Amino acid sequence: MSRMDFTKPWECEPGFPREITPGFFWFSTCLEVPQDGKILHNHNSCFLFVGSRKSVLADTGMPYGWEKLRDQLKVALKGKPLDYIFPTHPESPHMGNSGALMDEYPDSLLIGDLRNYHLYYPGYEHRFRQVRAGDRLDLGGREIIFETPAILDLPNTLWCYEPKDRILIVADGYPFTHEHAAGQCALTSTELPRRPQVEDTSVVIEKALAWTRFVDPERTIAELDAFLATHPVDIVGPTHGALTLDPDVILDLFKDGLRNGPDAALMKKAVAQMTDQD
Repeated sequence: MSRMDFTKPWECEPGFPREITPGFFWFSTCLEVPQDGKILHNHNSCFLFVGSRKSVLADTGMPYGWEKLRDQLKVALKGKPLDYIFPTHPESPHMGNSGALMDEYPDSLLIGDLRNYHLYYPGYEHRFRQVRAGDRLDLGGREIIFETPAILDLPNTLWCYEPKDRILIVADGYPFTHEHAAGQCALTSTELPRRPQVEDTSVVIEKALAWTRFVDPERTIAELDAFLATHPVDIVGPTHGALTLDPDVILDLFKDGLRNGPDAALMKKAVAQMTDQD
């Protein structure tokens, strides 16, 4: 895998889009989130894979960021068309610009587990292509594999894995906010001036992964570890976090976030009670 050197400090503020490896681009428009009397930024990231024949955009951002996404995408595509649009699941940060993208790129196809997308985009059904876990999309010189997620947000959530550069797109997995400060939005996990802390995971875990308060975190963590045992990763693309170039570090952070959520004590007590009953 060939990628840019992200170990050197920036002399000026980086911006989007960012090409992380040849033909793999990161975009984002951040959402400001008030939390404990301060403003945090929550990424709404999208990821573009460009092969020798085809291209696919994973997640689409929220509608408020459409103009920025449209302009960033044009820069990355360099005049080429966008062939596929892959929303990981039907929530606004992930599929919110699907209609605008299909209008902007009239030959593009919407792909994913699209079982209810006809309700969101009536009249576009002829441009839907249903895919399932295990299906592969050949882009020319690289492919992406659609995967059953270890962190399931909605019943029709899918992840995707690119084995050539070992890139994993994880929707609401691996989340963390960052500070409301100039220049941080386009920094990767290894470039941020402050290492993310467990409390930085709380916004997304509480709001997007609310089901985790009802599930033993060790069960979720075991499923995630089993997935990663067969999918080695060097780069992780979370929709709600900086592009991650130190996946083992951010994985440990995510696990700590799951274990120390707002209802962690109640869950531990419930699990202990169930164990005692057994």
